[in-house]
Amino acid sequence: MRILTASEQEAFDKPPLFDHNERKRFLDLPKGLMDIAAGLRTPNSQIGFLLMCGYFKATKRFYQPQDFHERDISFAARQLNLAEEAFQATHYTETTRLRHQRHVLEFYGFAPYDESAKSSLANEIATMARMHLKPRLIFDRCMDFLVQHRIAVPRSRSLTDRIRAGLHDRKVELIGLMDDQLSDNSRHLLDDLFAAPEDKNRYRLTLLKKLSQSTRPTKIKEAVADFEILSDLHHQLASILAKLDLGVAGIRYFAGSVLKSRMFQLQQRRQADRYIHATAFVTHQFYRSQDNMIDLWLSVMASFKSTAAREYQETLMQGRKEQQRQIEIVVDGLEVSVFGVMRGIRGVMEAANLSDTEKVAAIGKLLDQSKTTDFDQLKDELTKTAKNGSWYGVLEARSVKLQNRLSPVLRALNFMQGKRVSALLEAIDHFKADGDLFATHAPLGFLDSDQKADLIRADGTFRVSLYKVFLFQAVTTVIKSGDLNVDQSYKYRPMDAYLIEKERWNKDKVLLLERAGLSEFAEPEPVLAKLNSTLSAQYQATNNHAATNPHLKLRKDRTFHIATPALDASEADPLGDLFPQRHDVPLAQVLETVNNHCRMLAAFDHWQ
Repeated sequence: MRILTASEQEAFDKPPLFDHNERKRFLDLPKGLMDIAAGLRTPNSQIGFLLMCGYFKATKRFYQPQDFHERDISFAARQLNLAEEAFQATHYTETTRLRHQRHVLEFYGFAPYDESAKSSLANEIATMARMHLKPRLIFDRCMDFLVQHRIAVPRSRSLTDRIRAGLHDRKVELIGLMDDQLSDNSRHLLDDLFAAPEDKNRYRLTLLKKLSQSTRPTKIKEAVADFEILSDLHHQLASILAKLDLGVAGIRYFAGSVLKSRMFQLQQRRQADRYIHATAFVTHQFYRSQDNMIDLWLSVMASFKSTAAREYQETLMQGRKEQQRQIEIVVDGLEVSVFGVMRGIRGVMEAANLSDTEKVAAIGKLLDQSKTTDFDQLKDELTKTAKNGSWYGVLEARSVKLQNRLSPVLRALNFMQGKRVSALLEAIDHFKADGDLFATHAPLGFLDSDQKADLIRADGTFRVSLYKVFLFQAVTTVIKSGDLNVDQSYKYRPMDAYLIEKERWNKDKVLLLERAGLSEFAEPEPVLAKLNSTLSAQYQATNNHAATNPHLKLRKDRTFHIATPALDASEADPLGDLFPQRHDVPLAQVLETVNNHCRMLAAFDHWQ
C-alpha cells in the first residue's frame, strides 16, 4: 500500500523551503538556544545546531544535514557571525546530531520518538484502523497526535510502515473473527451470492448491485422485491456484522470494493476475506435500498403534487368559465326577478287607488314571481370551491395511480417509533396490516378537522382513496421534517444516530476531547463567560465607532440604515485577475488555474 507518493515522501523527509519572512521567523532563535549554540566547540556544530533548532521549531522534525538548504545555511552563519563555508554536512556527525537533538527536545519540552511513543502511536493507529479511515488521513492524524502529545515526528517511512502494520493487524483480526464466528448457515447464504441462479446467467451478487431509480410501478415492485431479499440476508447476517464492528466507514469501504470489482476478482480472495466483503456489501446495499425507496417515495410525491396542482388549475379555469356563465345568467335574472319585482312593489306602494289590503295582496303576487334557483346554484359552486372540494376531488381521482407506486414501498419500510408521530405510525401499521379503511376503523389521529370532515361524502360513505392520499402526504411531510426515520440507513436516520453514542461519550469524554484537541472546552462555563465578555467588548467597540461611520445614517424614528458604498470593478470580481482577459478561455486552462490556486486534483484519489 502506497500511502504517500514518491514526491510527497521526498518533500516530507526534507527540510521545509522557507521564504524570507519564514526564515527570519524560524531561524531567529531565543537567547537560551543561542547561548547553547555559542557554547559549542566548532563553527560546524554551531551552524548545524541552529539549523536543527529552526527546522524543529517549524515542523517538529529533524532532518539529515546533507538536505539543509544553502540559503538557510547562509542565514544561520550570519546569525552567528561565521563564514558560510564553516559548515560541512559530512563533518556534522550522527553522534553530535543526537546530542544536539536532546538539547532541542529538552528546550521545547518534547519527547523523543522512542519505544513508548511508538506504542502510544500504535494504539492510536489501531483505533483509526477500526474506524477504517483512509491511510493518508491516518498519516496526517498521526502527525497531529505526535505534536499534540509533544513527541518529535519521525521520518515518513517510520510512520507509513507503522500504519501498514496497523491496517494489516485489523485485517487479520477481521479474518479471524469471520473464521471463528461465522455459522454454517451464514456461510451458505454468502456462498449463494457468488452462485448464478439456474434461470439466469448472472450471479446473485451482481443482480443486487444496481438500484433502480425508475418510478414506474413495475420497477418499484422489483426494487421492493430486491429490498426484501437484502432485508432477509441482512437480518440473518446481523449477528456476525455486530461482531465485526465495521462501522459505517468500514461497511462503505468493503462494499465499495465489491461494487467496483468483477466476480473473478472477488472469487480469488481468501474465503474469509470474501465473506467480510460480502457481508459488508449486503449491509451497504440494504442501507442504500432503504434510502433509495424513500428517495423514490419523495420523487413520486413531488411529481404527484405538481401534476395534481396543474390539473386543479385546469379545473379551476374550467370552473371559472362555468361560474362566469352562471353569473351572466344571474345578472340577467336579477333584472326580472329582483329589480323588476322591486319596481313593481314601488309602483304598488305609490298607487293611490288601492287599499292597504289590496297592496299587500299585490306585493305577494309580485314576490311569488321572483326566481332564486340560478343564484343558489352559483352560491353552492362558490362555496364548494372555497372549501377545496374540487382540490380533494382531483386528489381522489389520481389516488389509484399513486397507490400503485407507493403502497408497496410503505408496506416494505419499517419506520422507527417516535412519540411525535405516534398517531401517524398507528395509521401506517393499520395500512400495512390491510385493516378495514372505514370511518369507524381507519386511524384518523394524524388528520386535522377539515380533512376528517372532507373524508365523509354527503351520503355518509367514507372516501378511502382520499384517505390514502392524506396518509401518503402526511408520511412525506414528516420524512422531510426528520420526525419519521429508519434505523438502518445512511440518509434518513435520526439526528442523534450520527453523533457519538451517549454511553461512549459519558465513558470516554476526556479521551475523546483530548484526541480532538478540545480539552480546554471540557467545562463550558468558563468558555461561555470568555466568549460573552469578548462579544460585549466587540459590541461596545462597534457602538463607539458608529458615531464616526460615514455610511451609518440615523432616521427620525431612531432606527438606522447602512449605505453600502459602490464596489470597484476589481472588488466586484475578485477572481478576474486570475483568468485571461480574452472572451473565450479553454476549459482545460480554467481547470489548471483553479488547480494551481486550490490544489483541486489532490481531492481525487483511488477508492482504496
